[in-house]
Amino acid sequence: MASGSRSDSTGEVIDLARRRPMQAAYVLRHSLVGGNPKGFFEFTPEIASLTQVKLGRDMLSADEIAALPARPKMMVEARFGGTTGIPAVFGFLSRLQFISPRIRDVLEDLEPGVHRFLPIDLRSTVEIAGQTEHGEHYILLPPPLVDCVVIAETDFSKGYGIEGWMRGNNGKGGGTLSSTEGKRCTLLRNEIEGRHLWRTRVGDRFEYTCSDRFWETVKDEVMIWAPRTRCILK
Repeated sequence: MASGSRSDSTGEVIDLARRRPMQAAYVLRHSLVGGNPKGFFEFTPEIASLTQVKLGRDMLSADEIAALPARPKMMVEARFGGTTGIPAVFGFLSRLQFISPRIRDVLEDLEPGVHRFLPIDLRSTVEIAGQTEHGEHYILLPPPLVDCVVIAETDFSKGYGIEGWMRGNNGKGGGTLSSTEGKRCTLLRNEIEGRHLWRTRVGDRFEYTCSDRFWETVKDEVMIWAPRTRCILK
């Protein structure tokens, strides 16, 4: 048997890597490497612009989401910057994000049943990687929102710890996590253990965050996600 697995009393093989505690988490930033359509995208049947905004901000009810067109065609007008193909993740961190089947499979493998995906039929008006039909991709609906920041041990845009948090009006008025390289970010382990992609609540805002294992699995993909800050766990 491979060294990375063992059998329990029922004979079921257990992946020991899956049981490894999270060592760190990464706050994600928008990377220019993954690029975005240099043009626009549109859905057929149409999904209204306001509905798209609400969908990306987790403002639609389950009934409203269920009423959306089933597997709509999404037409991308132009090529992506930074890659010759379709990125594994593209879109905007604060709005709609689109993912490849592989990213969906990774999320389902790590967190079965946690994340929500809406299938789309992706097409382009010009050839990308030699074709205009790119098959099933997915809209990734916003992942779980988790309150896990250790305020007293984190750098914010207005300063360190409780003082920086208060200067930022308790997470409002620019009181987000510091984007400066090397600044400290501390998260509560018991709130995020077992998670792999989530939104970290920072006052009335949030930061997309992932586990070290998720990042190690997808880091070689071309996508808009890139690690901005490495967070320690407490």
